[in-house]
Amino acid sequence: MNKSVRALLEQVEGVADFSGVKINDINDTNILGDNALHCVCVWGDLDAAKLLVENGIDIEQKGEGGFTPLRVAEEFGHKELVNYLMSMGADAEALNTEFEFDPEVNSRHLKRLEERIEELSKMTLSGCSKDV
Repeated sequence: MNKSVRALLEQVEGVADFSGVKINDINDTNILGDNALHCVCVWGDLDAAKLLVENGIDIEQKGEGGFTPLRVAEEFGHKELVNYLMSMGADAEALNTEFEFDPEVNSRHLKRLEERIEELSKMTLSGCSKDV
């Protein structure tokens, strides 16, 4: 994996929905099924999307609610990104996808976030001096 891809994946690892997820492979996902391309589609970062696509990320990965990266880009109003993904072969039918709430997956995701917040709180508290 080249340095640019690794740096981008580390950025994605720092996002709340990926907190605690170590992305070792470009197609690794969070508990919701989102890959790094979903994340950069939220951001609207065309250059990051191109980097991921050029390095083999799955552009048809179904993530939270059954949305593919194309649907996420469209949902957030990033038309240039939508056009790019379609030019790279993304299935336009994904634009018609309705959000499918999965209570079980959502519950696991929220539990993981709570655990991560607790871990970070402990780290923060252990770094504070009681003499302050």
